[in-house]
Amino acid sequence: MGTADMLPVCLIRKILCYLSYEEASRIRILSKTWLLAWLDHPNLEFTVSSGKTITIVDHVMERYKNGNIPIDKFELHNSTKSDHIFPLIDRWLGIALQNGVRHLEYIDVELSTSYPFPIFKFFEANFLRELVLTGCDLMHVSLSSASQAVTCHSLRNLSLSLVRLDNNMLQTILSSCPFIVDLIIGYCSRLKNIEIRNLPNIRSLVIGNDQPVKIQAPSLEYLYYSSSCLNKLNIVEHKNLKTLDISCTEISDVYLNHLISIPYCLEKLLLANIAFGRFDICRSQSLKVLKIHNCKIIGAIDAPNLVLLEYKGNDIPQLKFAQESRQLRQSQMILYPLFNVDSAWFCQLRKSLSDSTISWSQVTIYFHKCEEINMRDLLLQPRVAIPKVDILDVNFSRPNWEFPTFVDALLWSCHPRKLNLQSTTTIFTCFMYRFMQMKNMRHGQLKEAKAYKFDQKSKSWHPVEHKRGRDFPIRTSSKSKKYFFLLDW
Repeated sequence: MGTADMLPVCLIRKILCYLSYEEASRIRILSKTWLLAWLDHPNLEFTVSSGKTITIVDHVMERYKNGNIPIDKFELHNSTKSDHIFPLIDRWLGIALQNGVRHLEYIDVELSTSYPFPIFKFFEANFLRELVLTGCDLMHVSLSSASQAVTCHSLRNLSLSLVRLDNNMLQTILSSCPFIVDLIIGYCSRLKNIEIRNLPNIRSLVIGNDQPVKIQAPSLEYLYYSSSCLNKLNIVEHKNLKTLDISCTEISDVYLNHLISIPYCLEKLLLANIAFGRFDICRSQSLKVLKIHNCKIIGAIDAPNLVLLEYKGNDIPQLKFAQESRQLRQSQMILYPLFNVDSAWFCQLRKSLSDSTISWSQVTIYFHKCEEINMRDLLLQPRVAIPKVDILDVNFSRPNWEFPTFVDALLWSCHPRKLNLQSTTTIFTCFMYRFMQMKNMRHGQLKEAKAYKFDQKSKSWHPVEHKRGRDFPIRTSSKSKKYFFLLDW
């Protein structure tokens, strides 16, 4: 007996339950025992795209039907472009339903066939826990028959994305599933408005829709809302809301602060992709986490109890804080410059980091291409406070340069204590040479620079020694490597 057969069958089946159907299918070759256990795997995941895959799925489902093998999770991704497969899908779903499926996912990958999903048939079974639908049609069911559907007490998670349904059908579905905890409604084009109410257990709500949305959910704790304009969102009651995640093109400063100030328990706020409208964040004593991604105009921030702050975008932000948060533990700025950076860009970066009343624990910059920097332009700028940056992460997508002035401009604008470099040996050598020159300058501010290299084999960091009179080995390899420098100013 091999080592793989030493485990009892019950334990093997338990192990396979934690694996996807594809992962479990690879392990079945270990032994005959593992093969037999895999044949009873409760989690089925299929993608049908051709006659061959359809035949395989049909064969597997027939075996599960004849053996009455329990099905816990059934995922079907339909990549065909014909409605001729609909009768087979009906059959497969019927077998999954017959065998006690608890988690069901149907996705029309092509978004072209609009399979008429028998949603109320699954509600009648009353053991379904999760239902995820993408790209199917729910308008084929008459409202008269839908209104007679029994209440589904078991469903907790419901996701409807790019689904064909109207307002009446949505309300019928929600009234049939009053105990939903997590709900997702994503860009269902026929919905003229969305109203969420009479869901006493709902905790998480995700909505992507450009039509008006009204929410009355006192138990709601997490809300993600994506739309063209924030003003289309109307939250009647949200006293327990802890996390608010908003992605809108246009925003109203007054309405945003109305959302923030009313729920005194709001702890996390994420604002993304706001291109029009200036916004302030004020009067938020409970806010602990603030994330701002790809937003153009940011006003004052009045959140004295912040613990984590994150900014991410193409533009350098100008963040103004009404008062400093003494509880701030992590502050991160992530920049993706779209064009080649110049001296003006580095001046703006230094001003942004210096004007802020907080010290940045981490600044990450992804450079596309770098050129020679005119340091005279930097030195002629009005004096500002020295930036407070603990860690600077530098990444280059096209590392093909050796410009010492670029290193100077980077240090001048950020003044980091630690610098992480993801690049080639050539660029590392350029950085290290420049550090040594700055260290040896009579009036230089840099006292010490220690370099370390990450070894992929041992998964550990090793110091890179530099002795006077010896060159660093410069390799022609363009493979990116990890380095970090400890800088003592």
